[in-house]
Amino acid sequence: MKRDVQTSLLEGMERPIGAILPSVFVGSNADLMAAVAPLYLSGSVLDVTYGRGRWWDRFRPDPFVFHDLALDGVDFAALPEADRSFDTVTFDPPYVHSGGRGTNGCEDFHDRYGLGYRRWPGNRLYDLILGGLLDCCRVGSKWVLVKCMEYAQGGEFHDIPTLVTNAAREAGWIKHDQIVHFTGTGPGGWNIYTVKRARRAHSYLIVLSPDNPHYGREEMT
Repeated sequence: MKRDVQTSLLEGMERPIGAILPSVFVGSNADLMAAVAPLYLSGSVLDVTYGRGRWWDRFRPDPFVFHDLALDGVDFAALPEADRSFDTVTFDPPYVHSGGRGTNGCEDFHDRYGLGYRRWPGNRLYDLILGGLLDCCRVGSKWVLVKCMEYAQGGEFHDIPTLVTNAAREAGWIKHDQIVHFTGTGPGGWNIYTVKRARRAHSYLIVLSPDNPHYGREEMT
């Protein structure tokens, strides 16, 4: 995306104008998608974890295709689309091993951060994330957008953003951008007597691009 320009006071010179997307973003998931749209959602878009579609309340890509296991039975790790068939693929995988949704405030927190609905054993969860990521990279041609966060569960710290970044690099994709998405702290804390870690108050939108000129990387400059 090119910024608008205006004539400088110096003859024959121009300078860019207009706001640049900040690396720390405050707002809903829909606000975030609308903010990144000029940069990463200007072509065809495939959402493989559509859910209730709240990501797209403010901006709707065109052309746009979506899947969700609960909606059409399509597994994000076994997409029916052809290789490199969409400019951008968005992926909001489950990334909490366990934890109920009945706790006061949990449902709102899960909605805002895109946390999983189900209980997954640790290894199974990682397999799900990596399987989905690899198929998103297969189908995407320019960008893959992954929403994820770190969290502590069962006494362990789970660094999902690093997991995603490293796996993408092995698949031939590199991190192009990373936006910290702050939407406020989540539920819990009332039963923590010994504090061991900082409380998570953000997630990340990781933007991946192919590290391969045959994937159209030369078109992105």
